[in-house]
Amino acid sequence: MKSKFANIAKIKKQKCDTIEKELLKNRTREKMLLAKIATSYEEISKMSLPKEGGASLISMFQAQKALLNRDKKAYELALVEAKKRIQKLLDDYKKAHTDYEKIKYLEEQELQIFIDKLKKEEQKELDEIANVLFSNIVAKKG
Repeated sequence: MKSKFANIAKIKKQKCDTIEKELLKNRTREKMLLAKIATSYEEISKMSLPKEGGASLISMFQAQKALLNRDKKAYELALVEAKKRIQKLLDDYKKAHTDYEKIKYLEEQELQIFIDKLKKEEQKELDEIANVLFSNIVAKKG
């Protein structure tokens, strides 16, 4: 039996699934950014000021280090944004899941009412059959 809440529950479930997929993508992005930041820190720490060479070599070293620091800062900003997005998605998921559970509960309640109604009808039919059988037995004896 399909209840009047079945379609709504399906839509709510799809919304939950969509948010879950988006959340998974953003968590993967967060891990990727963390790895890039770690790599940037490692590269910066491995860099050493040239011991010999001209001013142009030192200038290239500083430019390269500045570039790595800029990239690291960009990754860190992207990470902050990714974490904000993940938190928003978690809040959205919590709300969507709560809505889904409410509709699912209403659907289950409606189904239980239908089952109870069927049981009452079945009991009435059994009572009728018992009455007919009893009156047939009484009629045969009498």
